[in-house]
Amino acid sequence: MMVKTTLEVDDNLWKRFSILVLHERGGQKKNEVITDLIKEYVGQRGFADDPQQLKYFLQIEEEREAFLKIRDKLIQNPSYYGKYVAVFQGGIVGCDEKIGRLAEKVYKKYGYVPIYFDKVVPSERHLEVPSPELTPP
Repeated sequence: MMVKTTLEVDDNLWKRFSILVLHERGGQKKNEVITDLIKEYVGQRGFADDPQQLKYFLQIEEEREAFLKIRDKLIQNPSYYGKYVAVFQGGIVGCDEKIGRLAEKVYKKYGYVPIYFDKVVPSERHLEVPSPELTPP
């Protein structure tokens, strides 16, 4: 299966890329070069070409999205706030203060399948602001 997508790239960068491809491969071979670059990137990060692994990653991502949709409601519920939850097939299937204990219970019940675990807390943005070193006058 092929996927068609749109990329937004700086105009000057695209022109330089196009010239390099023309000189190295000739003609309109930009798609081939981009495909090769993507394959190399994925390969370097050890993401095997395993359909089952890809399926599991996509399932986990779906469960994460389901969690994010209901996180605000869970935060308002004292039964969940500050605890870990397990999300499976789009719903909460377990809750515990200890993630290890939760994982053990949930995997025992559902088997070793893709399940998303997260802590029910407001999302936090971390901002690191470097401060100038002050030297005494």
